[in-house]
Amino acid sequence: MPVNSVGIRRLSACATALAAALAVLAPAAPVAAQGIAGAYLAAEHAARTGDLDAAADYYAKALARDVENTALMSRAMGHQLASGQLPQAVAMARRLQVVAPGQHVAVLVLAADELRREEPARALTLLDSEAAAGPFVGRIIAAWAEFQAGRPDDGLAVLASLEEDRTGGPAGALLAAYHTGLMEAALGDEVDAADALARAAERAGTPSARLARMQATTLARLGRTEEALAVLDSTLSRTLTDPRLEALRAALAAGETPPAVISTGAEGAAEALYGVSRYLMRGPNQLIGLSYARLATYLVPDLVEAHLLIADTLTAEEQYALAIAAYEAVPEDAPEVLSARIGRADALDGLGKLDDAVASLRALVTRHPGALDAHTALGDLLRRNERFAEAATAYDGAVALIETPENRHWPLFYQRGICYERSKQWPKAEADFRKALELEPDQPLVLNYLGYSWVDMGMNLDEAQNMIEKAVQQRPEDGYIVDSLGWVFYRLGNFEEAVVHLGRAVELRPVDPIINDHYGDALWMVGRRIEAEFQWQRALSFDPEEDEAERIRRKLDVGLDVVQEEEAATGTPAVIGRTEEPKGENDGG
Repeated sequence: MPVNSVGIRRLSACATALAAALAVLAPAAPVAAQGIAGAYLAAEHAARTGDLDAAADYYAKALARDVENTALMSRAMGHQLASGQLPQAVAMARRLQVVAPGQHVAVLVLAADELRREEPARALTLLDSEAAAGPFVGRIIAAWAEFQAGRPDDGLAVLASLEEDRTGGPAGALLAAYHTGLMEAALGDEVDAADALARAAERAGTPSARLARMQATTLARLGRTEEALAVLDSTLSRTLTDPRLEALRAALAAGETPPAVISTGAEGAAEALYGVSRYLMRGPNQLIGLSYARLATYLVPDLVEAHLLIADTLTAEEQYALAIAAYEAVPEDAPEVLSARIGRADALDGLGKLDDAVASLRALVTRHPGALDAHTALGDLLRRNERFAEAATAYDGAVALIETPENRHWPLFYQRGICYERSKQWPKAEADFRKALELEPDQPLVLNYLGYSWVDMGMNLDEAQNMIEKAVQQRPEDGYIVDSLGWVFYRLGNFEEAVVHLGRAVELRPVDPIINDHYGDALWMVGRRIEAEFQWQRALSFDPEEDEAERIRRKLDVGLDVVQEEEAATGTPAVIGRTEEPKGENDGG
């Protein structure tokens, strides 16, 4: 569905009802037949742990011993869909339709199968039944079935009624206007298509990349190329990269006229399923979202965006083998091939195949030496696996491609700076952190990392304190940054103030070993020795690195004072430790 984050929030009310109406998982199946308990319990365990393939197989095995159990049929079908076992899911939907007609997802599966086999009349019979598959997605698919049956006016009438139907709220009107635009474009009526897509964009607030693509294509086919380019430029300005939009923009700038994106009923139905799946993936109905996205690829096997959505979702759920298969469904000539190959490498890493992941990204860099994403992905992978010197070299390749660094490039310098610092190349690290701050002044992650590094080295303590205080002002709930501020006060000898901030950091990050260790040190220095020993014990329980753990054990044996004297006598630098770098924003590139 072509909605941005604002549009997604507008979907909440009606999409919640939609999700409830389309729930795949029935209540727990009663174990009514002898001999199915083992398979059923194994299926339930696999489902709870997110092992989609195993859940589908075990539910099917349980069903073989209780063939009339509709709850088991529904569960088996849902997991077959989500795991990509589409022929099996279609067969299960047929069984379910016989014994319990009108189950919503089964209707959708069978209707999609009929459209795929170019039998729109049969699809309409299913979708027009009393148990039509959902208030919007089923009716939109029915509109596309009318289009495929040669009755586009009837299809447009269905969409018009949905757009005017206030019960669907803003989301329903947006979705109906969007598909009206697609259907008008498929009919060659670009004027009405542009009008409908403009209505959808207005309702969305800020058009999504997908809606922008449809709008630009329609405007270009009308000869309104400048308007089309403006739509694309506006959308591209809000993102680091979008290969499909960039490819479309290049084509338009070269004077090419793009074809309509949707031209068949099956493609329109796939677009409806994919659009709804994008919303459902974000909430508790992720299994249904996966099912819809899989059905979209069943209707249109080369729907690259759906394959990527499936793969990214499965990677996030640590279903790496299934994710790899979905990434590999993206062909080499697709604009999104870089994203797919990068995602595949991440999934390989998730499977514990780091060497294969690194090799695949190195090969990607070789094939696409001018692709910033490929170099950055290689650096990210190596950095996450603490191969810092190699990661810095990979980031070197990315930086070399940037002629004039812009604000959006600050994470790249920040990440390379981390790798330089971790591989003991401090002058280079400091230069990169300063460059990141030049591009993004007062960026809290960079302020914290540079300030903390100075504190570690006992240098520029006043400037470090100012930097970290700025970072805390921006992110007062970030335990890592609050810890940095406490450690500044510790290094300055202001132990009372250090205790306040380090205690707050422990509240925010209670299971971080380094933060607990820091707090213990500060407590010791203000004479709260028993509490300090308690914090050190807590730190050990959270599995710190061995050199840090050894120092903590020594402190528990002889006390911090003796440890500091030993380190001073031998010239051994204190193992202060670094709290884990914040996740999320530092993974940008």
